Amino acid sequence: MTVAQRQTPFTPDRLNAVVEAEQAVIGAILRDNAAHRRIAGVLTPECFTERLHRGVFERARALIEAGRPATPDAILPHVASVGLGGALAGPYLDGLIASAPPSAEAAGLARFLAQAACARAAGNPDGAGYEDDCYAWANQQAERLRRGEWSKLDALNLAEEIEDVGRELYHKLESAFRIILLHVLKWDHQSERGTRSWAGSIKVHRLDAGALLDKHPGLKPRADEAIRDAYRRARIKAAAETGLDEAAFPAECPYALDEIMTRSILWPSA
Repeated sequence: MTVAQRQTPFTPDRLNAVVEAEQAVIGAILRDNAAHRRIAGVLTPECFTERLHRGVFERARALIEAGRPATPDAILPHVASVGLGGALAGPYLDGLIASAPPSAEAAGLARFLAQAACARAAGNPDGAGYEDDCYAWANQQAERLRRGEWSKLDALNLAEEIEDVGRELYHKLESAFRIILLHVLKWDHQSERGTRSWAGSIKVHRLDAGALLDKHPGLKPRADEAIRDAYRRARIKAAAETGLDEAAFPAECPYALDEIMTRSILWPSA
């Protein structure tokens, strides 16, 4: 049952309720910016447990306070690119808008989130704190998982750490694309200087990128995003290594995924 369908008040006994309340508040604000006025004095970005939710709320608040409409198009370039479950941010926010509760419910949801944030701020009195000693905290959480002590888990920080695993895999993919693109750009603009080292690096990092996409198919919807991120850095590096001005290289990546991964690269004769 969604937040909008609930007939009973929220209670802070389930983490799911916090997540659902966050989704409802974000959806309500994006569907009707007037909902922000109902909660402006209640919530801060720190009240949100999920990275995309926090970023959307912060950006929406800035836009609304500046007298500008807070729409997904205005917000998406400035926030995390994925939401819960690794869903791409655009479709994810569209879903929140479609299922948002009436604006009148925003104030109650905001109060609930603020109370939950206060409860979290009370800390972890019976064990190591995430911010104080991450090593001890990690071992403590692992032990509690093995013992099935679910109620003692620091669930929100555990979720952040698990999401960090996904972000690290994305960064590995972006890094592989960046190195491929660097050498392809140099090849296309200074082919006479092409070396076996360039060709070898392209081929090795193609294997790395392919292995990541094969082993973690959830990365595939983010391949275009990784290419865009990689190209911005590769363009700067290519300019530095070729001595050419950055303007000599296309502002946007001219290569599609298939070309990046399969374009013929011949070994130089010497």
